[in-house]
Amino acid sequence: MREACFLLVEDKILRVYFGSATSIPDEHERWETIWEHRNAITEIAHSHPGEFLDFSLEDLTTMEAVEAGTGKAFTWSIVTKGGFLSRKGGKDCLRDDAPWWLSLIRRLSYGEPRARKTIRKRKEPIA
Repeated sequence: MREACFLLVEDKILRVYFGSATSIPDEHERWETIWEHRNAITEIAHSHPGEFLDFSLEDLTTMEAVEAGTGKAFTWSIVTKGGFLSRKGGKDCLRDDAPWWLSLIRRLSYGEPRARKTIRKRKEPIA
């Protein structure tokens, strides 16, 4: 598992960023991209490990700083394996829609489901 972050313009992915299993490090380039595209970005979504479907303290302070710095309220979303939560204007909403990028962020964060391997016993001994 690794956290992933999508900067979205409507239903298009502007940029993708990756982190570790527990965080996405601050990068100057990401903040420059947000500033440069602040009037076009509509949503900033990132994945969380496990099923932690809520905004962390770090998420909340980041959201506050980005919105104060850009002067714009974004839709902020958290994606887990089984959940999808968004916040805009201080109001949280559990989402049951499935934008096309939802399965992509889950695949990038949690990986492809692994196929089960069948182990067969040899009928003949190895010589």
